[in-house]
Amino acid sequence: MTTASRTPRAARRALAVVAAGTLAAASLLVASPASAACPSSGCDGSDPISTGCSADARNATSQPAYIMKGATTLAVVELRYSASCGTNWGRINNRVTPNSVKVSAYRESPYKSTPWYGGTGAQYYGDQLYGDNSVICAVGEVVYGGVTYTSSPLCA
Repeated sequence: MTTASRTPRAARRALAVVAAGTLAAASLLVASPASAACPSSGCDGSDPISTGCSADARNATSQPAYIMKGATTLAVVELRYSASCGTNWGRINNRVTPNSVKVSAYRESPYKSTPWYGGTGAQYYGDQLYGDNSVICAVGEVVYGGVTYTSSPLCA
């Protein structure tokens, strides 16, 4: 085999190694929990999905809050938490249609609240608030048959 015939193979091999390395490096740039961390209150009022904070989300409390009408569960409210971002937000799951549901969150100190988010669909979540070393609460509301039902604050 001559040098000329080995050069294209060597070039292809080198190109493959460079391409694999570039692909691996690019995968590290995708929003991950570590790269989504929010400085202090930098994520207040932002979307937990678009910031990447929802990637490691879990419920912040052991039990959700239930919005009930008698023995019927109208909706379930959860307080979500991202350890990588230090943020919390509310999520509401509609259990009976045609309910209109909405959810909001607030931080006790320094006080800050998010707008209400919701509609008549199955699930909604709200904006996040920075919560490390703070108490954050989520509250949900349901309008069913013209009557408004509100959950107890779900705090952590």
